[in-house]
Amino acid sequence: MNASDLLPGERILVRSCRHWVVLLRPIATTIVAAVVLLVVLTLLPLAGELRLFLMLGVALAGILIINLYYWGWRAHEYVLTDQRVILNEGIVSKFSRSIAIDRIQDLTTFQGLWGRTWGFGDIELESAGREGAEMLSTVPRPQQLRNAIFAQIEARRRPGGLGTP
Repeated sequence: MNASDLLPGERILVRSCRHWVVLLRPIATTIVAAVVLLVVLTLLPLAGELRLFLMLGVALAGILIINLYYWGWRAHEYVLTDQRVILNEGIVSKFSRSIAIDRIQDLTTFQGLWGRTWGFGDIELESAGREGAEMLSTVPRPQQLRNAIFAQIEARRRPGGLGTP
């Protein structure tokens, strides 16, 4: 998120990507698939140069796929400012949703067993005038983000509250 994406006088308080645990399964699957393909290529009766060329292609494809997963993970961002909660997604094209702090009516967190073990969870934000809730999934340390949002809500409700923590 760039400073040009902010409203005049708006300050970023918390910025977070989804928890790194979302990368475990796709990266592990990619590595296992690449290893299996490399073993198969080793066992096939192929000419030495062709085998080497195909093995290099498998390795490069694996690295490319892992990079795509990484950049997809980095492109999913949650931002809390002193005025709103912003959800940004996208590598090539950008999709952004924002919820004004003043409009948040309910905030629910959920952590399953794995989430409690690894330190991630989901936050559901319900806001006035919007059908359905916004789900912030796989948020690192969801209680800390929830508490920061609550602190901003309370700061804005105080007389003369400008959203300062």
